[in-house]
Amino acid sequence: MHKFIFFHKPIKKKDQLEGYTYIDNSASSYDHRMYSEIAGFKILFDMVNEHHSNGIAKYADDEWLSLNHYRRMWGPDYLNRTYIPQPMVLPCPVAQHYAVYHNIDDLKLCGEALKEEFPHLVQHFERVMNGNIFIPYNICILTVAQFKDYCNFLFKVLDNYHKKLGTETYEARLDYVKRYADKYTGEQKDNKPEYQARIESFLAERLSTAYWLLCAQRMPVFPATITLIEKDQKI
Repeated sequence: MHKFIFFHKPIKKKDQLEGYTYIDNSASSYDHRMYSEIAGFKILFDMVNEHHSNGIAKYADDEWLSLNHYRRMWGPDYLNRTYIPQPMVLPCPVAQHYAVYHNIDDLKLCGEALKEEFPHLVQHFERVMNGNIFIPYNICILTVAQFKDYCNFLFKVLDNYHKKLGTETYEARLDYVKRYADKYTGEQKDNKPEYQARIESFLAERLSTAYWLLCAQRMPVFPATITLIEKDQKI
């Protein structure tokens, strides 16, 4: 199994965990490089699609990947099965929950992007958004082939969303959030523009919820508890 940790903080060689490959989010152009694991996903997606000079893929489709965050990790016993974080049961529908903490217009635009890229998934996505099951964190354990499938789905929808919003960089989205601050502020929202501009990560969690709930209808997908690394960090 190949184990990866997405990070942004400077980490000295002596402090790195043995057996893990560290992927520096700040090297990505995706979302907020300082905090977003989706930035690391994009880097790894490019890596698993690389080939040696003889044409052989550097990562075989049946090899396993363990995707970890610098604050959240899989335990050592989770090996060679498809794992996702333990789903949350929200007190309200997923779409309504998004509206409480973010700008619901972004989720609607994401739905339009999904309809154009994967029209056969629209009804499933709508059912998930109207339900109350939510899969957080954007991390998982899966095969290379499954990771490629997941990323093809995720980034096709997000790239389409970018075009619709007209903001293809985090900086452009930050400017957008500041210009339409009334849509991104509220009693229960984190009103910092720098946080709200991480739209890709917020949408990715909702898209991944729909993706994994669909996969679970066709293959074994196991929920698991995530180990929190930093003291007193939020779930």
